[in-house]
Amino acid sequence: MGNIVKQLGSIDRQLGKKDIQGLAEENARAIIESGKYDILKVYVELKRYEVYLKSLIQNLKESAFEKANETGQPSFGYNYARISLSARTKWDFSVDQKWTELENQIQTLTKERKDREKYLKESNQMDEFVDEETGEIREAFELPKEIKYGLTVRL
Repeated sequence: MGNIVKQLGSIDRQLGKKDIQGLAEENARAIIESGKYDILKVYVELKRYEVYLKSLIQNLKESAFEKANETGQPSFGYNYARISLSARTKWDFSVDQKWTELENQIQTLTKERKDREKYLKESNQMDEFVDEETGEIREAFELPKEIKYGLTVRL
């Protein structure tokens, strides 16, 4: 894995996000085309790194914010990156009766929609039936579907 994953600090700091993504694409293509690696093993190990890095970043975030806040500047350049401090406000609308009513309606409709989706999936078949008004023989619809294949890795 040492030849595949760049060491911390070894990615050119002057590269922007798109450039880093391009570098990753090039590296992935080279890994696949070389035929030297068990691609499934590499993928699983990279998923481990992904979990590790996301957790590491989350655990460093507060300390990094404090360090950036010490500069006294709302936005500044640092190590070829742009740092911006921000404040977000989280509103609690639940004190408003009308908002609470609307939220309850949304939850009820969401549940009804999920129940309807479940029903439609379970009864998804082409059936013939007689239209009582016209006497015509009609076919019930079949739900259109698209199947996407993917890979799930659970660690």
